[in-house]
This record gives sequence, C-alpha cells and structure tokens, in this order.
Amino acid sequence: MAFSRAFLKEHGVPEDQIDAIMAERNRTLNDYIPKSDLQAQIDAAVAAEKTAPVDVTTTEEYTKLAAERDMLRAIGSDDFSTVKTKFREQVFGMLDRSDKAPAIAEQLKTIGEKYEEYFVPQKDPDPETPPNKPTFGGNPAGSAPTGKTGPSFNDVWGFPTPKK
Repeated sequence: MAFSRAFLKEHGVPEDQIDAIMAERNRTLNDYIPKSDLQAQIDAAVAAEKTAPVDVTTTEEYTKLAAERDMLRAIGSDDFSTVKTKFREQVFGMLDRSDKAPAIAEQLKTIGEKYEEYFVPQKDPDPETPPNKPTFGGNPAGSAPTGKTGPSFNDVWGFPTPKK
C-alpha cells in the first residue's frame, strides 16, 4: 500500500511535514518513465547496436595464427629435414609462398646453394651399410658359430650316425 496524506495523518505526522514529504515524493516521481516508453528506448538502442556478423577469418589475429600454423606444419615436414633445427624458421621466411611459387623442395635447394651453413651436410651413403640399420664392430654377414667339429660320442663307441 502506497502512503498518502491520509496514511501520514493517521500516523500523527504534522501537516507542514506532510506537505514536505508529499512534495519530495512528487519530485522523485517526475523522473518516472512509463514502462512502454522505456521498452521503446531499449528496442531502439538494441537496433542501433546490431551490426553485421564479423567474419573471424578476416581479422588480423586470425591471419597471424594461420601463418604461424602454416610455418609450424612446414618446418615439421620431411622437406625441412635437411635444414638445421635452429635455422628452420629463418629458412621458412625466405620461401616464396605465393600461389604460383615453385615447390618447397626446389626452393630449399636454391636456398641451400646460397646458405650452405643452414643445412645439414649431405654424405654419400656407404654402399656396404644399409640405411637405418645399426653397425657394430664387424661385418654382420655370416652364420651362427658351430664350435669344434671332430669325432662325436657316436663315432667313438661305434654307434650308427643318426640320419638327418
């Protein structure tokens, strides 16, 4: 229940104070806006702020991340296995990445001619050592040891030799 003059009189508020209280109440109600008017203002503000949806693939942050992703994929590929690890990003920066650029392997060959120190020196494979196989002290060709061959127990006692 809202308070009114009658409510204030019933509670013993003097008439001059009732006038001051009611004047203050009316002053605060002057700032009151009806709900229908307020909703219209809200709708207008929302409509003004609505913009076209943003295409994230065109933002600067996205293009930076995509370029970094492409670099990491490229320097981790088999094409870059001949490049020393500490120079891979620098060599990637030297590549032409346009649509009509030659293949990465070809570009790496031309870069390798100018900057030999960026690449692992290529050795001629040893024809005796197959690739990706460990080598030990000697040549791994041969068979298991057979031990001493001489007269057997069967030969000494005259037993017949078992057939194989």
